[in-house]
Amino acid sequence: MSEDKNLENLSDTWLNQGNKPISYFCADQWQYLHLFDKHFSDFSGKIIEIGPGTGYLCKHIMNSYPGVEYTILDIKKNIDQLRHKYIPKEQADLINFVDSSNYKEVFEEEYDLLISTFCLPETPKYYWKDILDNIKVDNCFIIDDGKWCDYENYRNQWLQNSFESSDETEWIHIISGYEQKGIQLSIGKKR
Repeated sequence: MSEDKNLENLSDTWLNQGNKPISYFCADQWQYLHLFDKHFSDFSGKIIEIGPGTGYLCKHIMNSYPGVEYTILDIKKNIDQLRHKYIPKEQADLINFVDSSNYKEVFEEEYDLLISTFCLPETPKYYWKDILDNIKVDNCFIIDDGKWCDYENYRNQWLQNSFESSDETEWIHIISGYEQKGIQLSIGKKR
């Protein structure tokens, strides 16, 4: 993956995708909702979600866990689509959207939960490394397939160093559409 910095902090693959809508790449996976409810059934607090796709999980959380404060970090084009097409206006008005070109703004806040589903490992190393090194978060819910070795090793070290308990051993075999059989779910809980 290229280390060349660019304004939106995207990998070369994503820079070359053109104007395709979010839904072209992101499937709404009901399994994500079930897994979130299983591991964070009594959640309340502040969430930062990085690259939320169509906002499917975000909408579920906001509907199911009243009073949650939500921040979304994504590229401007996706933020515009989320605000005007995918997330209902009454929910979008409650979300703090941060453009990835200004991602360091998220380091100024403390969050109760970090969510990332297949986003961080698909970004340049300098970006995901800076986020993991500097974000202030008590818990995490990360789904990715672990095929990016530098990222996976760094993420696992971050999990062990940042949380009182961490579990990166749950593998989900029912999510379709991905190259690998089994998708890794990583959970980190408060230190």
